[in-house]
Amino acid sequence: MVRFESVSLKRVRNLLGLILLIAVVLVACSRGEDKPSPSASDNPGGSPAQSQTPAKKTEIQYWYWLDDSANNIIEQLIQEFNSANDDIQVVGRLIPFNDFQQTLINSVASDDAPDVSKFKDWWIGQFVDSGLLEPLDEYTKTWEHASDIDEVFWKTGKTVDPNSPVYMMPHQYITFYLYYRKDLFEEAGLQPPKTLDDFLQAAIALTDPAKQQYGFAYRGGGGGQDQWYAFMLANGARMVDEQGNIIINNEDGVRANQWYTDLYKVHKVTPPTAMTDSYAQIMAGFQAGTTAMMAHHIGSYETLYAALGDKLGVVPMPQRDPDNPATMGTMTGNVIFKSSKNKEAAWRFLSWLSGPEATDKLSQSTNGQLPVLNSLVSQPQYQKNEGWKIAIESEKFAHVWPPLKGVGAIAGHVWKDNSDLELIGEITSQQNMDAIAAALKE
Repeated sequence: MVRFESVSLKRVRNLLGLILLIAVVLVACSRGEDKPSPSASDNPGGSPAQSQTPAKKTEIQYWYWLDDSANNIIEQLIQEFNSANDDIQVVGRLIPFNDFQQTLINSVASDDAPDVSKFKDWWIGQFVDSGLLEPLDEYTKTWEHASDIDEVFWKTGKTVDPNSPVYMMPHQYITFYLYYRKDLFEEAGLQPPKTLDDFLQAAIALTDPAKQQYGFAYRGGGGGQDQWYAFMLANGARMVDEQGNIIINNEDGVRANQWYTDLYKVHKVTPPTAMTDSYAQIMAGFQAGTTAMMAHHIGSYETLYAALGDKLGVVPMPQRDPDNPATMGTMTGNVIFKSSKNKEAAWRFLSWLSGPEATDKLSQSTNGQLPVLNSLVSQPQYQKNEGWKIAIESEKFAHVWPPLKGVGAIAGHVWKDNSDLELIGEITSQQNMDAIAAALKE
């Protein structure tokens, strides 16, 4: 009996111990809140709900315009950047060019400016004077492609101050030249113009209002100041002299401007809608054959060639003095606004957009212009047609707008307002140029 009692007691103790162990395990399993959350490395194949919440992306607002809004290459590039960067989300906003400058000004007034924006060299003086743009020298000095851009292009992002930092990353450059309809010239037995006299005689010969046919697509609407300035330069006028003195209202300036406005007022070689015609209207008229010549740049070449093929001709800007040629050049770049709360992320996007891969895609599109990167311009695709060749050759004698504060006002309204008054006979060419000079001196 003694032996039996001893064995039974041992079994009872073992059974109680097992029960206690099971109870402890069950309690531990029921207290899941005491266990640490599994990490992505603990559960690499798990669903998002089983892993840590990803960090919030830094959002960057980028505003831009397009010449050919049917091909939104910028949005494609934005999506490419976003896909390659887990920590930044760029949100693009497409704004019509005619509204762009004023929209930027309004956004500053309402404290709602973008982080990064497409920009024109015309606006540098105006926006820098108001303290709105972030200096970029600290960023560009370590940018791997900085030496691939010539100094002359870096200067387009500076003010007139000799110690000015870079405020605008140069991106795409344009030089104005002349498009002409080969078919219309051949029918009239005309050669493409080399001088301004050639141009005027061809415009007169190709004008027949009864057939709604006009020699020249005069851009009197939004953005027309570039076309005007290209003809002013080709006709011997200059905005400032070598010492920086404003001379647009001197004898040469008044004469050149009178010649230009007489295309509409006296010779009537332009459509009757010329005062309000903007980019869309001059493009449509030229493609339809309503106009025989149009001054623009490489940015419209692909669109025009797709529509016209071998009917499209390109020549340098006709000159008053072919031995001393001049045309208008202007830079389109990108800026960071000083008000941006995420400047490092803004720079990452801006520098990527300015790099060879993104620049090449943009330049080869229907919104393309001359890339400022020497490594790209030297490649065969930028020598493939007359448009590219003439645009690059014209860089040798192209003049940009002077980086003065008043240029922004001229591009915004001063040129358009006074040009309209002159075209309807309310003011003279001298008064028009005096108004331009006054705006430059502000």
